[in-house]
Amino acid sequence: MKRLPLTAALVSAGLISAPALADDVNQRIEKLEQEIQALKTQTQSAAPGTNSSSVTVGGYIKLDAMVSDYSDGRAATASIGEDFLVPSTIPTGGESGDPKTHFSAKESRFWIKGQTQTDAGLIKGMIEVDFQGSMQGDERISNSYSPRIRHAFFTWDEWLFGQTWSTFFNVSALPDLLDFVGPVSTIFIRQPQIRYTSGGWMFAAENPSSTLYNDAASSSDSNQYPDLIARYNFGGDGANYSVAVMGRELAYDTGTDLESEFGYAVSLAGKINIGNGGDDLRVMLNAGNALGRYMGLNSFRAGAIEADGSIELIDEVGVFAAYRHLWNQQWRSSFSLAASQADNPDSAGNAPKAYESFHANLIYKPSAPLDIGGEIIIANKELEDGTDGSLNRLQFSAKYSF
Repeated sequence: MKRLPLTAALVSAGLISAPALADDVNQRIEKLEQEIQALKTQTQSAAPGTNSSSVTVGGYIKLDAMVSDYSDGRAATASIGEDFLVPSTIPTGGESGDPKTHFSAKESRFWIKGQTQTDAGLIKGMIEVDFQGSMQGDERISNSYSPRIRHAFFTWDEWLFGQTWSTFFNVSALPDLLDFVGPVSTIFIRQPQIRYTSGGWMFAAENPSSTLYNDAASSSDSNQYPDLIARYNFGGDGANYSVAVMGRELAYDTGTDLESEFGYAVSLAGKINIGNGGDDLRVMLNAGNALGRYMGLNSFRAGAIEADGSIELIDEVGVFAAYRHLWNQQWRSSFSLAASQADNPDSAGNAPKAYESFHANLIYKPSAPLDIGGEIIIANKELEDGTDGSLNRLQFSAKYSF
């Protein structure tokens, strides 16, 4: 005897009714049609002539708790110097005060990334904001601070358009520190740009701005030409290196006087893995007569306006080395030593001449999204007349990344 399908057998046995079977079949057919339609929609989205987009979000929440002791002052000369090490804000030639405690969550940030596959190629974009440097808000009641743009750019094929890290800055060389920026001699700058990348080569035209001593009218954002940067990335076997060269115009325009000079700068940077345990060495060497605002958060200016109105460019150099050691899968430390100096002309007056900094930390990672640690920061600032001042800071940080 031919065996009946199970559902037919159950109907013939009277265990289920024909109407119930029909309802079940209809529901299954409807569900199958929905799945087929969803599949068709996905296929059409990826088909030529249409766009397929995706969006992701992320960021982190970070608390920094710091105790700072200044040798020649009671606080940083600008409030931003209390949130992280800003070399130029270290006070000099004053009276030392008691250590100062300061808490901040301004480094917390979030980002949105998107990408769209088109007939013209893949387009990717990113917007990221944090709350550092905010002029809106204070510590008296709510500690409410306004967000600021860090990154806002998109890429298409080999091109990048928007604001992100300067092409002159090899970000992979930045030490693994709790302080927001780190070494006094590091390149650290984000700005609007147009960049072209081909293999290891990167070429960019970036937003210009001049910083000059004796510019009482603050008229130095008067450049005719963008900052031009070329960089080559290379390496292998656990190491990456970069050589970046920059040429830029330093200019000012008071309405009656218009002057400009062209200068250059070079940056050599790299990250080298040490052994098989995750340790690495990160190094950077910067030199040139147009470094200015690119190095150490504008700790030196790029030039000085002479008595005759001409611009004297300033030779500057900066170097750092940082070693990161993984004690085990959860504990790690970084040690960073840095120095920078400028050969100021007499017209620069009693300008900063040299900076040094040292960082050492211990960071605990109990799980992938969580970092908790402490860091010692020692920094020194010296002026042309020999006056100096130092900062000793103990920082505790806790960060949750999502």
